Amino acid sequence: MNYGVTILSAASVERLQTRQLNQQEITGFAAILSRAAGQQEPATQFLQSLSQDELKLVQKAHSLARPIQLSALSQEGAQNLLSQPDGSDLVDLNNDGLVEVGEGKTIHFPPVNAPASVKAAWQKATAELSESDKATLALTMHHMVYGVHIDLPEVSPKAALPPEQQWNQTNIKALYDYARSNLQFRINMEGWTSYNKMLNQVYERFFRAITTLPAAGLTPTRVATTQGNAISAQASNAETTTPEVSTLKSPLSRQQQINQLLLDARLGIERDKIKELEEKMEAVRSDSTLSSMEKRDKLLALQASIEQLVKQAQQRTIEEEKRRATL
Repeated sequence: MNYGVTILSAASVERLQTRQLNQQEITGFAAILSRAAGQQEPATQFLQSLSQDELKLVQKAHSLARPIQLSALSQEGAQNLLSQPDGSDLVDLNNDGLVEVGEGKTIHFPPVNAPASVKAAWQKATAELSESDKATLALTMHHMVYGVHIDLPEVSPKAALPPEQQWNQTNIKALYDYARSNLQFRINMEGWTSYNKMLNQVYERFFRAITTLPAAGLTPTRVATTQGNAISAQASNAETTTPEVSTLKSPLSRQQQINQLLLDARLGIERDKIKELEEKMEAVRSDSTLSSMEKRDKLLALQASIEQLVKQAQQRTIEEEKRRATL
């Protein structure tokens, strides 16, 4: 009866429960993954061997809005339909930063092709954040790596680098400078808001970690600390003083910085909605009148709503990129 269940991680099982799969469906999906793992044929061909009920189960497991159209699947989209729901074994075969799952495309940061140490460092750096802040930061960082694709004449898509180049010491330093410059610009415009303080802490934890962790494609190096220390010093005094405007040189144009703020503003609408759902989840956890089962069901439903909002924000960003490409 438990055939295939062990192929799913605990995080995958939790994700499937959030997507309203019952135990029988979870077992059935795990069995499909187990069968796929033992096959040498391409994922597109394996999916053609599934029954309609099995395809519907795969659709539900990945929370896809539309039925799976086998003829419309790329190899990447098909392979990711047979992946862990926790995202641990997703592939980005063309390294464009957009991960196809079925016909849909999703955004991930760190990119799925990034070294394991980069993923671990990001997870640790964001461990204390709310789901809304994690989602917003992931989208922001993705655009720092792949470019901000909004309809402005001075913005053009960035060519994706191979992982071994993207995460070498030179490009880690460039990404660090980009993030720091963006943060400094936000501070100059907004002051030391709670969100900017959070950004400062996450950037410090993340970039310190990825310049010291040994990993393929990463060369330990010391990041530039002048700007980071200046910002950190401002943060420590932010409660009682007004930060001085930095005169540090920036690798970004002012237009790029404005574009990034526009992106943050757009995502902020979703962040507010997600925070509201998180407050409802906290209220459910504290409600002593609910049984354990009632709490579980309500929390799963609220978590599913959060997940849907994140997917919608990602999809809007991707559609904007598509529109930009046709101009």
